[in-house]
Amino acid sequence: MSTSKARTIRRIYLISSLSLGVLAPLFCWYMIPDFNPIHRPLSYFGVAELTFWYWNISVLLIATGLFVNAYRSIPIYFSDKKQKTFLEVLLSISFISLCGVALISMDNYLIHHVAAYTFFLVYNFFIFSFGFIRSLKYVRRGIFSITIGILMLLSSLLLLPFPSYGVFEIVYFFLLFLWNTHLFYKRIEFEDRILKKKEPLRLT
Repeated sequence: MSTSKARTIRRIYLISSLSLGVLAPLFCWYMIPDFNPIHRPLSYFGVAELTFWYWNISVLLIATGLFVNAYRSIPIYFSDKKQKTFLEVLLSISFISLCGVALISMDNYLIHHVAAYTFFLVYNFFIFSFGFIRSLKYVRRGIFSITIGILMLLSSLLLLPFPSYGVFEIVYFFLLFLWNTHLFYKRIEFEDRILKKKEPLRLT
């Protein structure tokens, strides 16, 4: 398989995975119209009979998409080995935790919630660290990630007025989707620029 074809397939997969972050909850909500995020967390879709398989498979695909998107971006933005290793470790922990959220049913209350809390905290810290480390060299270039990381942390305040995690999860994943979309777009721009530099001149 050629490099360009593999890149195209990877991009299609990432776009599909990131899109699932929006489409999966909407579809499950359509399947269970009486769902109310004020009273139930999004994880409810993972135990409801109508949406069980679709939701959990979607979470696994989303987790893989988030991991690949960030993992392939890290070498573009960072050259220091220690910084890359630190970010890759955080990303790997959050990936494993999100997979755990999909694979471990809410019936296993403690383990499921440990996996969920670990993902929320570690992925939040990963995005903030991504921006903070970038800002050490390019202050303005790290502001977006730092801002998203702070907003993700502040979104936890939504747990105070609402009896469920649902509203917090929606806001958190919106910010997560926004950051990953921005990262994906910037990486595509970078890869396309590199590809054009490598292309040989063609006679017309």
